[in-house]
Amino acid sequence: MALGNRLKSHFLDRRVPEAVFQVSPGFMSGIRVSKSDRSVRGGFVLPFRKPPFDPSFDRPNLTDAAILREAIAQGKDKLRLSSGPVALLVPEQSVRVFVLSVDSFPGSGRERDAYIRWRIGKQMPVIPEDALIDYAVPPGRAPRKIIVAMARRRVIREYESLFEKAGLRPALVTIPSLSLVNLVGKGGASSGILLNLEEDTLSLLALMDTSWVLYRQKGVGPAGRPEEGERAETIVREAVNTILFLEDKDKRRIERLWVRSVIAAEIPELISRLKERIDLPLEPVEYEAPEGWSEADKSLLASLVGQIL
Repeated sequence: MALGNRLKSHFLDRRVPEAVFQVSPGFMSGIRVSKSDRSVRGGFVLPFRKPPFDPSFDRPNLTDAAILREAIAQGKDKLRLSSGPVALLVPEQSVRVFVLSVDSFPGSGRERDAYIRWRIGKQMPVIPEDALIDYAVPPGRAPRKIIVAMARRRVIREYESLFEKAGLRPALVTIPSLSLVNLVGKGGASSGILLNLEEDTLSLLALMDTSWVLYRQKGVGPAGRPEEGERAETIVREAVNTILFLEDKDKRRIERLWVRSVIAAEIPELISRLKERIDLPLEPVEYEAPEGWSEADKSLLASLVGQIL
């Protein structure tokens, strides 16, 4: 797939693919999408015996391409997929996300690209030469918020090339939290925070009046270890600090917290801990799942479904 200097419509646009895949250190998952009505026709989760990659923004990710190649082949068989365009969700750690406040924004694409790079440069003095940058601008007049996603070309190509060799065409590349945001806020809440746990990584994406306000990412350690209490405390502390920061900065109350984890079993305990510290509605990320999916399937595959709804 030919890519320009800007990763146009790859991180933030939602084209309808024939399938959606997610690659994560502990597993690969996928869903098949109906062309006629965008419904989910099937899904799978394949755990890895050992991680085939080590997610990073700065350095190559793949450590064992053979394992990932085999998983892609198995996933294609499970979805009865031979070729075609797919959406690909890569690890949160492989992408940098910025939310920028702007008073004015250039009208042309080239001027916008230069402006975005200039603003990123204020937070990240050295922007890699192979940086792929995409951004989304909410409608309306300034001041407003712009969300920007940036990745290294060499990192994204590691993942894309393996799918291309399997006959699939990654028409869109994004991360789980940016996909999940399409599943929240449907009940009328215009202000909230999406708390998303991808194995050992926490992301917090805040929304106000359907616009992005803040993105944070933090390593919290793996679940199911003796240090799990420390992991839970880190998650709660980060959520509380984010809420207090936003309410102090914007002088507005956060309406709710949406909670999602790839490990469904930890969500009830996590919500219980959060309730002890946070006085606002706490909700799991909900959507209408295909018949036969367990709660574990529904939680783990939520980010993939978010890409097509």
